[in-house]
Amino acid sequence: MEGFNVMRTARILAHSSSLSIRNTFAAIPWWLWLAQVLLTSLFSMAFFAFVADFAGNPEVTVAYVVLGNSIQSIAMVTLYSIANLPAIEKHVGTMPVLISSPSGLFTIFTGMALFQILAGFLTVIVSLGYAVFIFGLDLSAMNYEVMAAIVIITAFSMAGLGMMIGAIGIYLRTGMILASVVSYIGLVLCGVNFPVSYLPTWLQPVSYSLPLTYAVEAARAAAEGATLTEVFPEIGMMLLLGGAMLILSWFMLRGFERMVRRNGSYEAF
Repeated sequence: MEGFNVMRTARILAHSSSLSIRNTFAAIPWWLWLAQVLLTSLFSMAFFAFVADFAGNPEVTVAYVVLGNSIQSIAMVTLYSIANLPAIEKHVGTMPVLISSPSGLFTIFTGMALFQILAGFLTVIVSLGYAVFIFGLDLSAMNYEVMAAIVIITAFSMAGLGMMIGAIGIYLRTGMILASVVSYIGLVLCGVNFPVSYLPTWLQPVSYSLPLTYAVEAARAAAEGATLTEVFPEIGMMLLLGGAMLILSWFMLRGFERMVRRNGSYEAF
């Protein structure tokens, strides 16, 4: 019986991932999606790099900023894409079918999130390429295996946060506004463009409650050649926070699913 359940879950995840790809490109032309992946991180990185160059702070160099923005790019893409899943399903008219499915929205949205996470991997690779070839970031000492592990775990932890926002988006018309707020908070609080120590003392604990802060710190260490053991505290915190957010998103999805069933608002877009 357990084997059957595992196989059934795997089929649901695979089908949901395929459905996510079709619905994404039904709502957004493929070329516009690709342009967004290729250009959004470049413009964001360029803006903060120019600000850092103008400011001339020896602690916040262009290299410091572009590396932070490279890691932030996967967080932003994963967060936005997963948070926007309910809005896409409403747009293409499949949300009523998903609500009535016996599979459960958590399993379905987890499968849909897999494609968005892969898009995040593409984004961070492109962003690191920009950082190296356009802005001159030196990654000659980087531990590539550790950096790859950090990127994967960052995607996992941000997927949990995206699922939480997506759960709210089931009830609202869209979760994109909330995702934008959280994303910009990350730019300010998570050490992407300046050290966390620059923040007011009372804000620093807030920063360390967000997985992106640990992702950026671990990535900076990996870029200097740190081993997996040396970044294990940061990776452990990302896993802990990401796991907690995924568990919370499960409860939130169940709660908002019941709310939209009662109110009949699952088609609102």
